[in-house]
Amino acid sequence: MTFDFGFILQVILTVIRYVPITLYMAVVSLIIGGALGLMVALIRFYQVPVLSPIIGTVITILKGVPLILVFLVIFLITSQNFNSIAKAIGLQITYGDLPMSLLAIIGLSLMAMVGLSEAFRGAFESVKAVQFDVARSLGMTRLQTIRRVLIPQAFPVAFPMIVNMLINLIKGTAIASLVSVVEIFSAATQSASSNYKYFEAYIAAAIVYWLMTILIEQAAHRFELNFAKKMERARA
Repeated sequence: MTFDFGFILQVILTVIRYVPITLYMAVVSLIIGGALGLMVALIRFYQVPVLSPIIGTVITILKGVPLILVFLVIFLITSQNFNSIAKAIGLQITYGDLPMSLLAIIGLSLMAMVGLSEAFRGAFESVKAVQFDVARSLGMTRLQTIRRVLIPQAFPVAFPMIVNMLINLIKGTAIASLVSVVEIFSAATQSASSNYKYFEAYIAAAIVYWLMTILIEQAAHRFELNFAKKMERARA
């Protein structure tokens, strides 16, 4: 077996062109999943009647289901029912008009929601109870307490987990290849389809994922340092 280093470089140059679509799917999923996860975490943290136990059960179920299975269920439900639902509500689009990356984003958003809801809930628990007592003594409403006390103090705790979720979402975008969305993994696979050098192609994809992870971690580290400095100046 001959190991082709030149082909690895060739594939790297090819798959780099698909980094933007990979980042697009991951970042959009992080935003959607983060917003949903924050809502879920707040509902469970404040133990909202009826909603809290129901959502807790749903989160527990989703945590035990592999991402690829969630994606396949979404794909099957959408492909079989979208046209009839769209027609019933008067939309002039069909399933074939949908961008396939949308299905991946839905699946990845659910993954982000589950992970980040637990991250946010854990971060909320780190806020000392006396902070809520002070907020109540100042006459703050619950919404004001969430916005001015809870989230600002919980965010630094949750931030490393948010960054880790972004990295997981970037790697998770490979599921989009199941519906012919060309991203890093599928581009590498296609590059090897003519000469069957899949081992080199997968190494090339791994290098690109690795470089993206390093850049994200470095950017996150710089953000944490700057945020910590701002907080120190605010306290001074």
